[in-house]
Amino acid sequence: MNEVPQDLLVLAGAGSLPRLVLEGARAAGVGRLGALGLRGTTERRTLAAADWRTSVTLRSLAAFREAIRASGFRHAILAGQIRPLSLFRAAFDPELRGLLRSLRVLNAHTIFGRMVAEIEALGVEVLPSSLFLGAHVPEPGTLSRRKLSPEEERDMAFGTRLALAESDLDVGQTVVVKDGVALAVEGFDGTDATILRGGRIARRGAMVVKAAKRGHDMRFDIPVVGMKTIAAMRKSRCASIVVQARRTLFIDLPAVIRAADKAGIAVVAADSGLPPAPVAGR
Repeated sequence: MNEVPQDLLVLAGAGSLPRLVLEGARAAGVGRLGALGLRGTTERRTLAAADWRTSVTLRSLAAFREAIRASGFRHAILAGQIRPLSLFRAAFDPELRGLLRSLRVLNAHTIFGRMVAEIEALGVEVLPSSLFLGAHVPEPGTLSRRKLSPEEERDMAFGTRLALAESDLDVGQTVVVKDGVALAVEGFDGTDATILRGGRIARRGAMVVKAAKRGHDMRFDIPVVGMKTIAAMRKSRCASIVVQARRTLFIDLPAVIRAADKAGIAVVAADSGLPPAPVAGR
């Protein structure tokens, strides 16, 4: 999108990322901002950052559609976390249960891809989640004070190949490696659980690698690193994390790097050679 949209509805999950999207969109000159939250999930600060706001439950597809129609917005962004296990534990209405059962494979790509199709069927254009977050999408380079050791450089090459292969299969985006050994591969349990699993095996010094697949749809499920990621790495005594430059969102990049430096964790954004996530003004 070359022009800044006149309006933007953020479909907001958990965490501070939806608020950062709203703040970035306002700074970019978006005229009217809305937040469609999930009850019991979306932060109050996120809802307060919007001009129009409402919340729905995760249970009803009809309520979700009606809220979007009532909002009057013509552009939307999906941002924030929806816990994967909630997709198995929530009491869905028959229509939503049927939609999930119609998907032959349940993963972030299929679930959010179907959600985007439902939104765009209402005449709302879904934009990339990175569009107004250029300050939090790093360029290539070492972002932390500590650089990778020669041993970690070798693990970076191995871990990057492994993470990209996993992502290409739509299994997950995160792997944990050490000394050329794959210790943990992300499943439906999510990034933080994968870091803890791999760290327990390594005991200390493991590397975390995140990657988005080739041809990844940047409207949703873009790789994200936040304070919780660093906290999980500290707890499991992982030593470094490598992400794709220009294809990874940091939830408050300066704060994450400060936390990593304090813990002695190396953070590297590597050039994958793949197309970057769309960012306004770049």
